[in-house]
Amino acid sequence: MNSIKNICLLIAILFSMPLTAQRTFSSLSKEFNTLPKLTLEPGVGIHTNFGTDFLITTLIQWNWLDRLSFASHSSFNINNITQRSFNGIKTRYNYSINQKLGLGTTFYTGGNSHSVLLMAGIKYTSYRETLEDARFEPFGTAIHALSPDYGLMYSHKKIWKKYFFTYRMYVPLYPWPAKGSDLLYLEGNMDNIALEVGLGIRII
Repeated sequence: MNSIKNICLLIAILFSMPLTAQRTFSSLSKEFNTLPKLTLEPGVGIHTNFGTDFLITTLIQWNWLDRLSFASHSSFNINNITQRSFNGIKTRYNYSINQKLGLGTTFYTGGNSHSVLLMAGIKYTSYRETLEDARFEPFGTAIHALSPDYGLMYSHKKIWKKYFFTYRMYVPLYPWPAKGSDLLYLEGNMDNIALEVGLGIRII
């Protein structure tokens, strides 16, 4: 008798699993269809090097599948904005342009979304400094350089209809550990952690 009950219970469970899975999948699909697919997120930020840099940034994120996201992050960095003249050395300009592409995953909780993205791209840095001291002949130097830029980005959105507030943090993985295992390289990583806030809009 117990065997018959167990067999009937097993059959009932097996038949109910596809229906439950179908309802769950249908519920997830319906929820995903109401969430942002393509977003534009302009913002501003600073690096964690005592706030001497000012960033103007844009993140474009495409939530292609339920948990798969693509992103493009662009930024214009005004470097050392508060240190333009020091010991007779005057900074004429000092800026960086960063462009990264990324792939990651997004989780949704209520009216919030949380994205973790692996980003990779390039950084163009340009600056010019001149020596302005009456004791010396005028002298200047300029540098224009390209360098790799890759790391991890966390993006949080507080969604309100088509619009949302966004917060982002980017942690670079260069120069440590890519350039070397020496922990002294970590200083460069710490100085280039970016904290950004902004407003976004759902395009699709």
